[in-house]
Amino acid sequence: MNIVTMRLLLLLLAATVLFTSCDKDEDTEPTRTDIIVAHEWKGERILVNGFDVSSRPEIQDMLLDIKSTTLALRRDGTYTAVYNQNGTSQTSTGKWAFKEDDTILFIDLLGDLQIISLTDDNMNLFKTIEQNGMMFDAEVQFVK
Repeated sequence: MNIVTMRLLLLLLAATVLFTSCDKDEDTEPTRTDIIVAHEWKGERILVNGFDVSSRPEIQDMLLDIKSTTLALRRDGTYTAVYNQNGTSQTSTGKWAFKEDDTILFIDLLGDLQIISLTDDNMNLFKTIEQNGMMFDAEVQFVK
């Protein structure tokens, strides 16, 4: 093999390595749907007007026992929620959807919930609740 052919082959090999190694792999960020359906969510606590009221019986009776709650949201827009209410285990199924540019999570069991934060490990939701003519700001927190 002559020297010109050898140089040409080395140049082609180097160009091939250069162009294939410079391919830019774009890692796409997961969507909110990807995050929310990735696993089952476990209820962590409920904050009402900034105070943790998760263990208060009147809150568990009025809303639900958040610490017993598991929520599985599926990509097809359905969910299964298992929770204790009034000391009895309940299972609910229904529909969920994102609204308003994915800033509101609608769950037909709970209505519209404003998304405060949504990460791989945490989901914090906000809702104003009216009970006996009084308004309460409630933050519901779920963890992975």
